[in-house]
Amino acid sequence: MIKNAYDADATEVIVYGEHLDSPEHGSITVMDNGVGMTVNQFTSGFLRIASRLKDVGERRSIRYRRRYTGVKGIGRLSAHKLARVLEVDSIRAGAKGRRRESLHAVIDWDVIEQYETLDDLDSDVVVLNVGEAREGVESGTTLILSKLRRAWSKSEQARFLADVQAFDPPRFLRGRLPRAVLSKSPLFETPLVRDVKLDEDNTRGDFSVVLDGDFASGDEYWELVAEIANWVLEIRAEPGEKTVRLAIAPTRKTQKENPVAKEFVTAIPHPDPDNGPFFDARVLVREGPVNARQDQRVWASKTSGIRIYLEGFRVLPYGDDDWLSIDADYTRRPRTLEMLRDLNSDIEIADPDEGLTRLPGNNYFGAVFLTQERAPSLRILVNREGFVPEAGFDNLVKLLRIGVDLCTRVRAAAAYPQRQRRREERRSERVGSEHADTEEAEIKADARRALPELVDDSVTLIHEARTLVGEGRLDAARQAITQVERKLGDTKDRVADVISERSLLRILASVGAQMAAFVHEINALLGTAQAVEHALERTLDESDLTRDQRKSLRATLATAMDLKLALERHASYLMDVVTPNARRRRSRQRLAERFDGAVRLVHRQAERRRITIDNRIPVDAKSPPMFPAELTTVFANLLTNAVKAAGTGGRVCASLAEGNDRVLVRIQNTGAVVDLDGAERWFKPFESTSWEVDAVLGQGMGLGLPITRSVLANYGGTIGFVEPDGAYSTAVEMAFPK
Repeated sequence: MIKNAYDADATEVIVYGEHLDSPEHGSITVMDNGVGMTVNQFTSGFLRIASRLKDVGERRSIRYRRRYTGVKGIGRLSAHKLARVLEVDSIRAGAKGRRRESLHAVIDWDVIEQYETLDDLDSDVVVLNVGEAREGVESGTTLILSKLRRAWSKSEQARFLADVQAFDPPRFLRGRLPRAVLSKSPLFETPLVRDVKLDEDNTRGDFSVVLDGDFASGDEYWELVAEIANWVLEIRAEPGEKTVRLAIAPTRKTQKENPVAKEFVTAIPHPDPDNGPFFDARVLVREGPVNARQDQRVWASKTSGIRIYLEGFRVLPYGDDDWLSIDADYTRRPRTLEMLRDLNSDIEIADPDEGLTRLPGNNYFGAVFLTQERAPSLRILVNREGFVPEAGFDNLVKLLRIGVDLCTRVRAAAAYPQRQRRREERRSERVGSEHADTEEAEIKADARRALPELVDDSVTLIHEARTLVGEGRLDAARQAITQVERKLGDTKDRVADVISERSLLRILASVGAQMAAFVHEINALLGTAQAVEHALERTLDESDLTRDQRKSLRATLATAMDLKLALERHASYLMDVVTPNARRRRSRQRLAERFDGAVRLVHRQAERRRITIDNRIPVDAKSPPMFPAELTTVFANLLTNAVKAAGTGGRVCASLAEGNDRVLVRIQNTGAVVDLDGAERWFKPFESTSWEVDAVLGQGMGLGLPITRSVLANYGGTIGFVEPDGAYSTAVEMAFPK
């Protein structure tokens, strides 16, 4: 009924309920100030089931040129579900000075239901009176529903209020955001909610629903949502554009609490730029609990979710269900954001466990605004409960989920420094206790101990504290409990580190299994290459070949020899890495020798690019006791990066310097420059500057430097970008303990 008022160019609809708990005395009134109906429109449209009056012409209203929301012509039958009697009063709009019709009709459904079929109805079943409207009375239609089908319980009234408040989008989602929330909207001031053209007075005609009587909603809680929001996500997909713009901005509240939080704006490819759907979306994100009184918290949880609006009216059930799988992923809690795996985003992954910062669905308050013209690929189901699950709808879901997951990444990046700082503060507090020297030594010792040992110590201390309490030695028990708290704090941090590396270990385990098979295949190919080389040499020894044939065979032989040499280099490197001897026993490794082993892997590619690799590491310099495979892998990772970055005709140089207790190995290259201020990002997993696939060096996964740092850390070593010497652009320096 409200949608019909909208189609009739109403700017306001009043829904008034009275004595809803009494079927005999209760009534519901729906009154609008639209253009009203003539007698002909009432009899041929309102009274006729599935009438097609709105299909005539371009399907727009006459005053505000609104796109019609009604299609099937059965919406008016909703009155039958609510009450036994329907009264209709309508005054048709007309030009000044011209006669305007007014009509009054009464429909008694009990009388109508006495007939078997509609064909049996008498013409006087509907009481209809037609007259002339009084001067000065505005046009519009009033529907009065009386003799209610049943009494409305308090819970039903509350459910109706919650539904009707979400019937059209709240002001802060469809209009300008309050300045107290955000000084400026990141993407658009106001979204495109409805397909409305200017009327003759250059106005668009606002539309609002007023609840009164027993339907009065009381306190306006929507402002609470804006107040508790921490982030704002906006998405705009426009016709004619191949990309979709997304913006994520912290609210003023969040910026005050966390100055690191910054606005992020990007664009992603539209999955179907020709057919859409095209839309505007605005989502407010709450990170913590609702800090309000109980009824406000309950209301906020019931009205949360990301809802879809078509021409400004809600499309059920989206928002009441988990149509974006937000809750499903929150429950599953993967550590990575799968929707962003193949997305080339401008924002770096600051937090390797960003997936753990997901929020449940009731932390989102949002609206997706569709119009019929901008979403031709979306088709409403016959029961008007949602869209047909086909490509257009799948694209809408995909774009919304990318937006939600990008928001998760931005939130995680903004919060990561604070979490790291809190972790360091907890450790500092433990070190700063009254037994600082002793505890600091214990903490350093714990850092080198295995996780099971820390857990065993904690269990032992708990038993000891329990015994001390039983003996009445409370001071000693407190000291034991304090040690337990410290050890459990260390255990928690260690567990978090182990869990964060678990997904990486899965990847490496898979790579390792494939590598073993690959080594076998490489050796087989090497044997084949040698056989081809020998066959070509024997063929050249034959005397009946022509001069051209010999020339062609010599060129083929040269190519075969190059292939054999390349396979030998790779086989040699892989044998250094994956054979049992390479991982069986730790020993002090000759650094120069291991560097040369890694050079064999990149030699061919460096040769093609005319890159010179200079090994200036002294032959007698050694590492701490390490597995040979580990040191070879470290140098291979660094050399691969250096060769990719050095550029054609470039140079790579490895050198060594010694300090009091450290051995410093520096690898420098010409070509690409790494900004030292932001260099730490390259030691985070999956951060890569390489997008092109190299036939030898491969495509960078962003794992080389994190693996290298992890390997060195096991031996007390460090690695980082440093200021290069004058002849080079980038330098990486490793520090080994002597």
